[in-house]
Amino acid sequence: MATDYDVIIAGAGTGGATTAYTLAKRGHSVLFIDRKERDNIGNKTCGDALGSHHITQLRDLVDIPELPKGIVEYEVNGIDLIAPDREHRLRMEGPTTTGMSFNRLKMGQWFVELAEKAGAESMASTRVKKLLFDDGKVSGLRVSKEKGPDKDITARVVVDATGATGVLRMQMPETSPMERHIASEDRMVAWRDIYETPDFTFDTPDYLDIFWNQDETLGGYTWVFPQGKNRVNVGNGVMTIKGHRNPKDIQNDFVKKTWIDTWGEVEVLDSSGGVAPIRRPIDTMVDDNFVLVGDAACQVNPIHGGGIGSSMLGGAHAGITISEALERNDTSIESLWKYNPRYHNSYGGKQAALDVFRWFLLNITNDDIDFAFKKQIIKASDLLDTSMTGEVKFGAGEKFKRLVSGFGKIPLLMRISKVATLMNDIRAVYLDYPESPKGLDAWKARLVPIYEAAKAA
Repeated sequence: MATDYDVIIAGAGTGGATTAYTLAKRGHSVLFIDRKERDNIGNKTCGDALGSHHITQLRDLVDIPELPKGIVEYEVNGIDLIAPDREHRLRMEGPTTTGMSFNRLKMGQWFVELAEKAGAESMASTRVKKLLFDDGKVSGLRVSKEKGPDKDITARVVVDATGATGVLRMQMPETSPMERHIASEDRMVAWRDIYETPDFTFDTPDYLDIFWNQDETLGGYTWVFPQGKNRVNVGNGVMTIKGHRNPKDIQNDFVKKTWIDTWGEVEVLDSSGGVAPIRRPIDTMVDDNFVLVGDAACQVNPIHGGGIGSSMLGGAHAGITISEALERNDTSIESLWKYNPRYHNSYGGKQAALDVFRWFLLNITNDDIDFAFKKQIIKASDLLDTSMTGEVKFGAGEKFKRLVSGFGKIPLLMRISKVATLMNDIRAVYLDYPESPKGLDAWKARLVPIYEAAKAA
């Protein structure tokens, strides 16, 4: 049956735009839609930082060009993780921590332009209202502009890149193997401000600071990301667990007293809030004629809530897989299935391991964190390796030295050892992702005992 487009993509963020670019470059007809005005696409709450390795990966996958200099505002050489006592810190320096601070709006605009130049058609100021179905399978979208009647547009494949809300994913039928709803405990809410600080100069603007404090930001953290010597992106994020505080209140209370008030007179450039999923990826990101990308697919780092790099990676893998399916003239769930293991092998397995680690972090105290930093029970190299691979490993001799250092906190050491094992277990399960939809239920059952153990750790 003839359709208006090969692919319609709902959402023109970095994930959706990368999908559009990848498909258009391969010669497919693509329409990507966004509710924002065309010149405002890319403007959103964000830490405005990205690891250079994500761009390298994207270039290898889909030959994305170099980022224009006007987008990158400051080079980043590392991240400092800072204990609640603010006396002890772990400096992470390596391939996953070098990167850039960038202009989020310019970044978003560049990605949209990239897709348009490749041949994709964009439709801004447009809302996606509902999925269309033909014989029980996704067949297109109903959209609306501010003025004018609703319009139905058909496609062979529809991509949901609508962000954390997963507007289209939520409309899938109950018979779909795809998860439609995300638990509240698997979300993070955040608030961030951007300031000019004429009275204060950041000594190391090429290092980003992340502060842990379980009393103030339970299940989350505060970030202070300099964007040069006299400008800063500062905010906080917390898990939306029962009784969590509003991050705007945390910002106006704890963050303001602890940091912002020490910078003298500041000029507010921007203030906004946002939400992001922080969990493993959606268990299957495809169904017949339907694909998830970016936040809608939960392609976000569960520890720090960063999703730009992983959403671009998801968009590239999705675009490649959809293109292959279109060329086979088969866009069934079986034909699109390969997108799942491709993403999991490149990022999803690590993401799931970090999701397990998230539950460990939720259940430890400020005293535990201070002790672990002070005694170097956890080292920067451990966290760097884990952030790169999702795997935790250190040799027998190293384990003995840490056992001696941690004497008096044996229960904490045992929990660290347990969570390391669980992280490695879940990585192994993800590396053994089923080859077809028939194996999905049995595979999901293997996750259950790991998560039960992680939440009890």
